[in-house]
This record gives sequence, structure tokens and C-alpha cells, in this order.
Amino acid sequence: MHNIVVWGDSHIPYRAERLPNVFIEFLRNNSPQIIVCTGDLVVIDVLEQIKDLGSDMIVVRGNMDEGKAAKFPPERIFDVEGTGFYVYHGHGIYPRGDLPQLYRLAKKKNADVLLTGHTHHPLIEKYKDIIIINPGSVCGVWGGGGGYGVPTWAIINVDANSIKIKILESTNMDVKIYGERSFEL
Repeated sequence: MHNIVVWGDSHIPYRAERLPNVFIEFLRNNSPQIIVCTGDLVVIDVLEQIKDLGSDMIVVRGNMDEGKAAKFPPERIFDVEGTGFYVYHGHGIYPRGDLPQLYRLAKKKNADVLLTGHTHHPLIEKYKDIIIINPGSVCGVWGGGGGYGVPTWAIINVDANSIKIKILESTNMDVKIYGERSFEL
């Protein structure tokens, strides 16, 4: 079983000062094999806080990233246990988070799972034959289209036969489940 943590839309330093301590502690306690950032770090220094907390880190560029953070690729593809993952921030999709458009992008990449951001609103959805996951904003900050307003991130457990997704939220240093779904592969 592979353990993947997905987060994004931190918008540090303009909309938040730092990653939430509860999120950093979650990473320390869960030792994910892969940490995925769906973009909008804004500045590269954000990664310094978590660079040693996962075996592998996958980062894509968001529309607000600048400096060294703007040098990340706009998309990434990776495979876990035969499941194809496509990571794309989601900017350029109008309206924001439009499932048919996101689906078409992921389908072109032969992905089974799309990890996206940009809306600042958490989502776990199976659209046709592709699982679309948006972890929301790890800092709970507002976005151009609003957002959820509470810090959220996703944890994904993948094996050869199934994928289990939980979106977690944090208020007052407590972590609780925002939503969870499981799918057979």
C-alpha cells in the first residue's frame, strides 16, 4: 500500500504566513511515500518546511507561483501500483474546476486519477472513468473563485486493487475528515 499526501494553494507569503503546524505534524506522523503539491506555493521557501517529511516530492507550477517556484513544470505524470496519476494545477479551466474540461485533460494523459487545485475547495469525484481529487487550500485561504475557507489536504492510499481517499480539514489544531471515498481499480 502506498501512502500519498496531496496539498496545494498555500499562497505563502501573500495570503498566509506559513504552512499550518497541524499539517506539518500530520506529515511527520504519517511518513508518506509521496508528497504532491498541486501548485500555488507562490515562493519556493514553503517546501523547506516539509522537504524531509516524505520519500518523494512531486510539485507542479500554479498560476500564482513566482521566482524559483515558477520553474516547476505545469503538469506531472506518475504511476503507483499500476495506477496513472496526472497532476495539473487547474488554471486555464473556465469555469474553475469544470469537471468535463478536467476530465478531457486527464483522458489525454491516459490517467486514472487527476490531482488538481486552483478552486481552493476540496473535492473527491469520479467523473466517468477518472477520479478527480482537489485537496483544497492547505492554509484555508481565499481564491479567485472563493474557496472553502478551512485548511484542507488529502491522503490517498493506493494498492493494486483499490484507492482510498480522505480529505482532512483542520480547525483549532484538530484534524477531522471532511470527506472520504474508496474506489476499486
